[in-house]
Amino acid sequence: MTQDMHRFYDHEAERKKWGETLVGEGLFRTEARLIERYFRPGESVLDVGCGGGREAFALATLRLSVTAVDYTPAFVETCARNARERGLAIRVLQADAAELPFDDEAFDHVVMIGQLLGHVRPRERRLRVLREIRRVMKPGVALVSTNSVERRLRYRAYFAVANLVRAFHNPHGFEPFDAFVRRIGGEPSAGPDRLIFHWYRTRDFLRDAREAGWEVVELARRWKFEKQLADPSTSGETFYALRKGAR
Repeated sequence: MTQDMHRFYDHEAERKKWGETLVGEGLFRTEARLIERYFRPGESVLDVGCGGGREAFALATLRLSVTAVDYTPAFVETCARNARERGLAIRVLQADAAELPFDDEAFDHVVMIGQLLGHVRPRERRLRVLREIRRVMKPGVALVSTNSVERRLRYRAYFAVANLVRAFHNPHGFEPFDAFVRRIGGEPSAGPDRLIFHWYRTRDFLRDAREAGWEVVELARRWKFEKQLADPSTSGETFYALRKGAR
């Protein structure tokens, strides 16, 4: 998590998109299917990277007990206000996903979707986040999503070339499969403060999840499952159901 991310999401158009426009959409079909499969009413859920509250509000209406956290103060304020307006009893806090302010096994489940993990660099810190959400969860299932390189052939081709070039010239300190976010507020982004985002190959996420102690029980690619999308390739999210076993 960096100040660059704060600057990105402090942009008026980005705050409106994630804090207002998408909030009323509820769960995507892929998310709803996974939550129905693994979560039960009355259980407690930690929503990491809540934004304006899209997932948190949907979870609360499913009679789950929801705590929501975000790294960006503006989203914490927005999510809390949106929850009050909807009459939803959701606890909302500012927190870093790598240092969650909760006891061990405080929640039945965790959701960390919307590609939050792509904002975390370097890999050692991503592993720390994956271990941290496991720490605060009881034996059960967490849902995590990443933006996937497999989304399009041109993404795979781009990173194949970019990773090769960076082996010889890497002034920005990119990891393999890092890229600048190309747009902010719908407009092309430029300059030294551009946000860097990490894309995952499935095999790399599976490696990281297992190294952090998780068992991967299911993956679902949104662009394949939600055929009703006008352009199914517009969402590159892959969702993973991660199980924490009993000791």
